[in-house]
Amino acid sequence: MVQSDLQFSTKNKITDESYTQGMVEDSILLLLAERQRIVYSVIDRQRQKAVVLRDFRLVNDSGATSAYTEGFFNRILEEDEILRDILPSQTIIGVHSSKHSLVPDPLFSKDHLEETLSLTCRLSTLDRFYADPIRSANAHMIYAVEEGFLSETGERFKEASLFHASSAFIESQLRINKHESEPVISVLLRQDDLDIVITQGGELRFFNIFPYQTSEDFIYYLLFAMEQHQLNPDVATVRCYGEMEKTGAHWMLARKYVRNIILGEAADHLHYSYGFDKLSAHAYFGLFSQYLCVL
Repeated sequence: MVQSDLQFSTKNKITDESYTQGMVEDSILLLLAERQRIVYSVIDRQRQKAVVLRDFRLVNDSGATSAYTEGFFNRILEEDEILRDILPSQTIIGVHSSKHSLVPDPLFSKDHLEETLSLTCRLSTLDRFYADPIRSANAHMIYAVEEGFLSETGERFKEASLFHASSAFIESQLRINKHESEPVISVLLRQDDLDIVITQGGELRFFNIFPYQTSEDFIYYLLFAMEQHQLNPDVATVRCYGEMEKTGAHWMLARKYVRNIILGEAADHLHYSYGFDKLSAHAYFGLFSQYLCVL
């Protein structure tokens, strides 16, 4: 049932004319769901090109504590014709779950997902359990997804492939930084959570997700991760993606403590419609890194 009282805003909206004119015959749908945000893109598979983007934000559910607000997806379907009518060749759904654990392959068992996750997370009877292989790290991401989200998206996209939103980000950073001899700290800021990945060459040295509300929270967790790995803020490189802008408070504060902080580039395994020129290159890296799941 759709919760009609849920209200959302559209932060960014891009539609290439090739899509509206019916010229995209073979499409891939990338969809990313967070606590108060759903963003998706349509990829023209033949041209390897992003031709549609929608970024929806809840505006009246700031007190939400669960990983997903029930009814949000169906509420979007009411008003978004593209998502309602699209018949993609393939659908990739990334869901950001704070109930996660990165497990080395020798300790991983697909028959004990719930048992393994229960060692570090408080689980619910509504949780369903999944695991993604992180091949470059020789590990698996185990995570829980709420039944409400699975029911809503599954009814519309029955053949969708599900991944944890951080799995492709980890994989992408291992690929990007595989020739870097020194450690690189990669940060993906979401609306309410912060992914921190530390790589050195082809090795994953650290990964975690931290909840944050303020710039002080952000810099605390960043410096904490660097300190734990004895990385000097005056020397180590920090690369930022997602909800980070050079005019924002997060960036201004981080510059006081970290000398070599930079913004990341766009995911380079795709081309982008001209409409994407107005967006910051790093802003939707988390979404487009999911395309690695189909390569």
